[in-house]
Amino acid sequence: MKPIYLLVTMLFTLWSYSQSPTSEKFNKITQDELNMTVYAKDTTAHAVVLEEYGENYFEVVHDRIHLIKHYYVKIKILDKQGIDKANIVIPVYKNKKSIEQIKDVKAITHNSDKIDHLTQDQIFSIDVTPFYSEKRFTFPNVKVGSVLEYQYTLVSPFIYNFEGWDFQSDIPKVYSEFNAKIPANYRYNRTLKGFQKLDVNEASVTKRCFRIPGMVGRADCEVLKYAMKDIPAFKEESYMLSRNNYLSKIAFELSEFVRFNGGKDVYTKTWKAVDKDMRKDKDIGAQVRKNKFFKNQLSEDILNEPSEYKKAQKIYTFIQNHYTWNEKYGLFGDANVRRAFQEKTGNVAEINLSLINSLLAADIKTETLMLSTRAKGLPTQLHPVMSDFNYLIAKVTIGDEVFLLDATEKLLSFGLLPIRALNYNGRAMDFKNPSYWYTINPFLENRQNTTVRVTVSEDGSAKGQLSQVNTGYLAYQKREQLASKSTEEYLNDFEERLTFLEVDEYNIEDRNKPSKPLKEQFSLEFDEDNFSSSEVFLDPFFLKVFAKNPFKLNERQYPVDFAFPRVYTTRFLMSLPAGYEFSNVPENQQFSIAGEKAICAVKTVQQNGQLNMSFKLILNNFYFEPEEYQELKAFFSKLSILQKNTRLAIKKKNS
Repeated sequence: MKPIYLLVTMLFTLWSYSQSPTSEKFNKITQDELNMTVYAKDTTAHAVVLEEYGENYFEVVHDRIHLIKHYYVKIKILDKQGIDKANIVIPVYKNKKSIEQIKDVKAITHNSDKIDHLTQDQIFSIDVTPFYSEKRFTFPNVKVGSVLEYQYTLVSPFIYNFEGWDFQSDIPKVYSEFNAKIPANYRYNRTLKGFQKLDVNEASVTKRCFRIPGMVGRADCEVLKYAMKDIPAFKEESYMLSRNNYLSKIAFELSEFVRFNGGKDVYTKTWKAVDKDMRKDKDIGAQVRKNKFFKNQLSEDILNEPSEYKKAQKIYTFIQNHYTWNEKYGLFGDANVRRAFQEKTGNVAEINLSLINSLLAADIKTETLMLSTRAKGLPTQLHPVMSDFNYLIAKVTIGDEVFLLDATEKLLSFGLLPIRALNYNGRAMDFKNPSYWYTINPFLENRQNTTVRVTVSEDGSAKGQLSQVNTGYLAYQKREQLASKSTEEYLNDFEERLTFLEVDEYNIEDRNKPSKPLKEQFSLEFDEDNFSSSEVFLDPFFLKVFAKNPFKLNERQYPVDFAFPRVYTTRFLMSLPAGYEFSNVPENQQFSIAGEKAICAVKTVQQNGQLNMSFKLILNNFYFEPEEYQELKAFFSKLSILQKNTRLAIKKKNS
């Protein structure tokens, strides 16, 4: 289930007042709050927000309209793990001309026997980037049972920073309220996101309540109040997209500003208008018109390749090998492909725009596909929101086939995207025709095939061979693992996990050839004591997949996303000498999720000291709706139990 966004375009109003309306709540703690030891609605909570209030409005400061934000919160610490809520970070934005101001920071730690006030010398300002800094402080004398409260006022010259309110966080909240008073001159798109419902949703109009000095007339005001009660903690779990897609919040996006003289500044545009702007954008549209420069960088071997597919592959490999990615995305961030090419390093935009230019220079149909990474969130499709995008790749059409390419990762094969880019939809642009949404599908052939052969001798010694072949994303992930350590470190880690065996010999094929399957072969020797006893138990699943059930929640309101489908197979072959026999072998079994979205099966054949056990785990679907969570959770529970409890029993025959 994709998140459902409710879009309402509103005409808002504005007034001003100077004193924070949240100040009347400060330093008023009840005995019940001090005595509280557990939150009844979530007994696992480490801390809980008792009250939270926000007030946003606009005010004229030094002849300029500023956004004013008042914030107040009261937090109860319930156990030691909750003490980290005493570390507070307040974001502050700036540019070359202006900066936000944080004022009137007050904080108190309430304990049953003492009250501690935060002092001003305990508040620190930290510059994080040229455009972003943080105010940080830690509550004094915090312990289990403390009640913490703090408030501050933010004065911002950036009108666009009126973004809304997050009702949900990683701890539960008893009550959260957001109030806003916004100029009639400003039109906002308003979106309620997440799965929680508003308990309070109020709006009223106050006439002629805002005035700008020097301007004739006064603006009307709309007064907004939103609140939620008993908000559960948002609990993250494995295999999910960005929490930004699912957190309950009210979001505002400036659509247009109507000046007092009747003129308009439009911020939420049509895609037709955005396409026109993007053609002239210095970071994207202008950077795609460097075909001649990149044609001069391509060899005759590439340009004269008669096969369009092979030519595209060669260009991809050329750009991939030429560049070193600097770990930055760089969309809308001063891209310069010519400079980046000469320096042989660049961000995602510069590398992939170089790829796009080179493909276009070779007369291969290529478009720019802008997208949002999995960590950032799903882009809004209701209307253009350019701040939703932070990434771009190449969309290449050869005949009837489409290939999505990203040259930032040297271990990616042609046609595979980094997992961070597998985020469902992107906006395709060629800067000539209208742009359009394009669905991003993952590569489908992702397999791990493992074969284990174990031979036991009459003297009880045992040797084995293990071979494993990975393809697609599973090969990419294994190559990443291998690239992060030396072969010696890799084998040491292997032996430390499997203490009952030793690697005698190791071979790997095509380690640095992403276009080919990754093949590994191990020669194994088992510990001498393993088969010397009268009866031995051996785990045929000593190489486990999903060893533990990743799904633990009682309820999950957001979907499960594995990023790509996958298949794991294992064939376990074992040969015993005449003096040994199998006293117990695994039973055949199979279980699945409805519609064969996931399948697990084990089959065992044993005869005359020869055993052939096959295992398969198939995830045909990589996306599961919240309604399928309990079935998926039960499936992985069975898988975990199967791998944990399955044992081969081998004993010596009676002489």
